[in-house]
Amino acid sequence: MNPVPATDQSLAEQDVRKMVRLLGEVISTPGDFMEKKVQLMNGLCGIIDADAWVWGVGQHNPENAPFYVAFAKGGFDDERFGRLMEAVNHPEMENFARPFSEELNVSGSHLTRLRQQINRDGTFSGSDAERAWLRANIDGVILSCKPLSDGGFSSIGIYRNADKPLFAERECRIAHIVLSEVPWLHLEGWPSERGESAKTLYPRLRTVLNLLIESWSRKQIAQHLGLRENTVHGYVKEIYQHFQVHSHAELMKRFSSGNGGDLPLTPPAEKIPKS
Repeated sequence: MNPVPATDQSLAEQDVRKMVRLLGEVISTPGDFMEKKVQLMNGLCGIIDADAWVWGVGQHNPENAPFYVAFAKGGFDDERFGRLMEAVNHPEMENFARPFSEELNVSGSHLTRLRQQINRDGTFSGSDAERAWLRANIDGVILSCKPLSDGGFSSIGIYRNADKPLFAERECRIAHIVLSEVPWLHLEGWPSERGESAKTLYPRLRTVLNLLIESWSRKQIAQHLGLRENTVHGYVKEIYQHFQVHSHAELMKRFSSGNGGDLPLTPPAEKIPKS
């Protein structure tokens, strides 16, 4: 590989070599799409000194709070992941995420931004939403989103622990280059239920939904969120009704293989017999 010129807009040759090596390994190593997502993200975190990541699908509508359903993650234990879901679904996140959502919808292209680029006016600092992120031991964030054909986005969050410096432009550029060089990983390997139906759930139910997908029990969810178990039972009942399922097993199947393919979500209209 030819040396990369040392300019303010260029990455160091060492960074480029690491990225090319990682992409080559992901392409050549056997495994399904989800395994390759995990391999890519763990390797990328090693290059940019990130501590955790989540890859899922979601929606970014400037008029509403952003949401996503996580399908792969790394660097989180159960407790911390639960805190992350609370932070992502915090009511104040709608205001802070609006500039990024507007930019995504106008550009229609893959964008990668730092936390400090998304919230340029600094109002996030010291807010209740920031405190929710700090409770998840997260401060530095890189958010990378690629549009999907159904109007949703392949959404990737990359995180640093709160005791580390925020990510800088170098790390953001590396993340964008690596993640934009694997368009097939954004488009393939998702369940047919991509969480589109979840956008009409209010934030607390979205948090519970993500924890259910992680196979948390109702008791675990109640203890983590500081709720009564009967309250969580009610939330789960609402989620089941929303997705037209009757059990946790059916919910998991819905998010791993869709609604059955040939089975419509609503009963078909009765056919009129030919005379």
